[in-house]
Amino acid sequence: MNKKAFTLIEVLVSVIILSTVAVMLFEISTNSKNNFSYLTKKGEFTTLYSLALMHNDQAFHNSEKNLYEFIRDDYDIKDDDFRKYLKEKKVYYDHQEFTTFEPLGSSENKDDDSNQSMNFKIVFDKILVGDKQNSTFIYKMHLR
Repeated sequence: MNKKAFTLIEVLVSVIILSTVAVMLFEISTNSKNNFSYLTKKGEFTTLYSLALMHNDQAFHNSEKNLYEFIRDDYDIKDDDFRKYLKEKKVYYDHQEFTTFEPLGSSENKDDDSNQSMNFKIVFDKILVGDKQNSTFIYKMHLR
């Protein structure tokens, strides 16, 4: 009896190998979907909350507002759905002086009035914007 067929053991081994490969491919696919979802949400966060960073104002210091309050004076938003969407997005805004730098020395130690007019400070502010799941910050530099 010389049959040219697969034995039961060979069929079972091939089924086990194929099922292992299928499980691995399913896991890779799930990880890709999770990564895509994470990157989509992170991109949305960065885009939306950059509005709060662009329109930074000391009046919003240490407060929780919605995104619409940040931009309502600068933009005329006529789309009610988008306005509602912005009102649902709560933002925590913290504006604090991070550090200062006086290149010409402290103004309290100068006796000469001509040097007083040349004195200036470089102030670095840290602006933190976030919600319950994400946060980001920037440093802003200005002269005083």
